[in-house]
Amino acid sequence: MEVRSHLREVRKARGLTQKEVADALCISKESLSRYERGEQDPRLAIAIRLSRYYCVPVDKLFEID
Repeated sequence: MEVRSHLREVRKARGLTQKEVADALCISKESLSRYERGEQDPRLAIAIRLSRYYCVPVDKLFEID
């Protein structure tokens, strides 16, 4: 099963930097970068925090193939 992230598109559409988002969510910029590139899937708790931060449902941030 592959998970495709829309995190980068959502972040850029809002004019935010990785550092701004990472700082707001208390995660490292490196972790956020790995999530955006699809190198690592975020834990459920982080996915929910990202969803709330961006005001986008989790299923719109991530697609499962």
